[in-house]
This record gives sequence, C-alpha cells and structure tokens, in this order.
Amino acid sequence: MTHVGVPLELDRSTSIIDIGYFDAAGICSVYLIKGERTCIIDTGTAVEVPTLCKGLRAADAYPPDIILLTHAHFDHCQGVPKLRELAEKEGKEIEVLASEAGVGLLADQSFNRVFDKKGRYEDIHNVAPLKEGEVIDLGGETLKVINTPGHSKDQISFLHQESGRLFVGDSLGLYLGENSYVPPFFPAQWDLEAFHATIEKMKSIDFKQLCFAHFGCVSEEKSMGLLDFALEQTNLWWTIFEQADSLGKIRDYDYLTEKLLHDTGLTLPHLHLLSTKLRIVLKILNAVRRLRGKAPLPAARVLMHDYVIPWLSRGYRIYKYGEI
Repeated sequence: MTHVGVPLELDRSTSIIDIGYFDAAGICSVYLIKGERTCIIDTGTAVEVPTLCKGLRAADAYPPDIILLTHAHFDHCQGVPKLRELAEKEGKEIEVLASEAGVGLLADQSFNRVFDKKGRYEDIHNVAPLKEGEVIDLGGETLKVINTPGHSKDQISFLHQESGRLFVGDSLGLYLGENSYVPPFFPAQWDLEAFHATIEKMKSIDFKQLCFAHFGCVSEEKSMGLLDFALEQTNLWWTIFEQADSLGKIRDYDYLTEKLLHDTGLTLPHLHLLSTKLRIVLKILNAVRRLRGKAPLPAARVLMHDYVIPWLSRGYRIYKYGEI
C-alpha cells in the first residue's frame, strides 16, 4: 500500500511514488532509482509534479539527475517541462532520455490530442535517444533498455539488472490489483502484432518482478504468469470490441462497459479520491441516480465508462480503420 506523495522503499536503491494521477490514489507510479546518480522512470503530467517533488524531497532525490521515459503518452511525459524548470531554479539540469522512436513524438505532442481534443500538450525537446540493449549506468545501479512496442511504437521497458525488476510502463496494460486489468490497446499507435511479439520477447528475459506504471510492482510469484494473463485478457477484450463493432456498437460505451464487466471477470478497484470536488461531484451524480431508481456508481466505474472505454475504442478504431 502506498500513500500519495510518500516514497515507498522497495529496497535500498528503489522506491515507488504514487503521484495521485486523476486525483486518485493507486493509479500512477513513478519509480525512483538511486545510485551515484538518481533517476526517475516517467513523470506523470504537470498537474502531479508538486506531488512527485514532495516524494523526491522525502527520498533526498530532488531534483533527479535523469528522467527515463517509457513512452511519449501525455500521462508519462508531460511533467518533464515543469521538472526541468524547477531544476533550473536549483541550478541543475535534468538529462531526459527516451527511445529513438519516441524523440520525434516528444518533440511534437499533438498526437496526444486523441485523448483530449482540447488538451494543451507541451512539446519536449533536447531528449537523448536510447537504443535497444543500451545500459544506463547510474553508478552502482544499471538499467538495460528493452524495446517493447505494441501499446505504442516507442514503448520501451527498463530492466534493473541488480534486482531483476522490469519496469514495463504500459507495455502490458494497466494492472490495478487482482483481476483489475485493462489491456494496452490505447491510441494512437497501438499494434496488435507487435504486442504479441513483445509478450514472447518478455518471456525470454531473465527478470524477477514486473513493475507497472499503472500501478505498482507485482509479486515475483505472480509476475511470470502475468504475461500469459495479459495476453489472454487482451485477446478477450479485443474479441469483445470486434463483436461490438460488428453490431454497430463500437461507440456505445454503456454497452461496452456492461459487456466487459460481464464477460472478462474484471474487478473494479476501489479508488480513493483525493479531491473534495470530485467526491462531491460523485455524490451528486449518485444522488441523481438514486432518484431515478438506479444503483450508485463507484468512482472506478465512472472512470472506466468516461475515459478508459472511449480511449480503448479509439485505439481499436485507429488500428482497424486508420481513424484519427
């Protein structure tokens, strides 16, 4: 169990910081690794930077020396400009590294508007490219770069060679707890065949533990089995979306939500909302539902219906039809 903005030490070198993404606990992890130099894996958005900085200060790692980006989606990289700005005030420059395929996407963040047409995404320049197999030496701690596309063409993972932890970003999707899994076919560059190849590739990697951006590290006992689980669930979800498409319901988010909850065994996680405003909005929403004779909805159900399912539908449609 993590507390938002409080670093949870996994061992002497590695900590996890819950940055409170979507104003909720338990959704987004940033990992801190400390050698002679310090690095973080991903940043969240600009909104979460104050919470991230709080955790880094508590871990005596503010500002970090290096930011490693798993891919160029907004929720993984949009904290970079603010972190750089804050570091400059401390007289420090943060080195930012991402995959070769991600450098251009970071420099032109307009593709992230598939998530929010009104979203303002800041372009990120001066990013050093990383190649497959390259090793980042922090001084006593090393991270090996592994290309793991599918979720996006620039998705990479980092193998911490000392501990055997594999930081997978969104390569395998979202894992928010037992049976709380969401597959990775988000827009705008989802590739089903590349995802299947990534699963097979990961099976050949000598890792001990999987660590997700969304959310946290899975036990060593469950980690290897989770590769097959992710593959089976992604194929199942994909089939459900194909069936919905054939019925003309690929944009019917009520239908898709009900169908997925019924057919996949998905367990909605309990989300602790941090924002008083969000708690009030949810309370009002459920009060209206009760007046209409409907059951109240948990926060995770609202998040799934309003964000996750529309994004997955968009990822499916772009892959199938090239729809932008």
